[in-house]
Amino acid sequence: MGDAPFFGYSAKRGYRNAKQALHTPSISSFIQRLNLRNSTVAQVIARLWHNARPRKVGALTWLTLNNGLPVGTWLQKLGIPTPCKGCHQGCPKSAQHCLMDCPPAQLAWKAFTRLWEEWETPRRLTITWPFVLLGEAVIGEEDDPPGLHNYHPGGFSYRRQPLDILRSFLLFYLWSESCCRHFNDQYSLKRVLLQAWEATAKVGMASWKAIRSTSHQREHNTQTSIEQAFKAEWFHGHIFGKDEAATSWHLLPPLYFLNFSND
Repeated sequence: MGDAPFFGYSAKRGYRNAKQALHTPSISSFIQRLNLRNSTVAQVIARLWHNARPRKVGALTWLTLNNGLPVGTWLQKLGIPTPCKGCHQGCPKSAQHCLMDCPPAQLAWKAFTRLWEEWETPRRLTITWPFVLLGEAVIGEEDDPPGLHNYHPGGFSYRRQPLDILRSFLLFYLWSESCCRHFNDQYSLKRVLLQAWEATAKVGMASWKAIRSTSHQREHNTQTSIEQAFKAEWFHGHIFGKDEAATSWHLLPPLYFLNFSND
């Protein structure tokens, strides 16, 4: 059979790629290089596919961990120019560059760091590539405290879950904007931050609605405990919402989150 290409793909190329995949490091290999405990590895995998996150967000992280994003040599093989259009410095378009190192991405993670500090976390945050991809579990965070679990129906809770969900949405929308910039030279950091924030707040809203709508399935004390755990995380500091006479959600971020300065 001849090597008949179809949109850059051919049967022979697919066979060669399948053979190479047998020797390609898996997501487990990537995580193992971080020297994490087995329990932490399990947390990382569970958070990646947490029910609170849209599958497309987890899938993007999965592709990034497995070198599946169309960047670098992947684009070169298709004859597509690879220099990044965001920094205008001729930097090669790698996944790490698009999602963390490019100046607009750096500003996005500075905004996230400001929010982290506003959360009154005891640990100072340093943005690294493992943290961008996998979140708080890779920076030596202590185990989640007893009682802070399972308030999300069909999933589990963990310390500072809203921040971690926001981190994953930032990753997703940074990639979306990078694609827009590559094909039509349009890029909006403000749009990245606003979309990531609104998507995170809507996850909280949906989780709260699910908790309330299934309250009849639990004992009163259990329901109260779940609601208190949820409010302690999502209404912390009135950042994503507040619970006063009634619960309310902030679909727009605070102004300091939208501060794009480099100071």
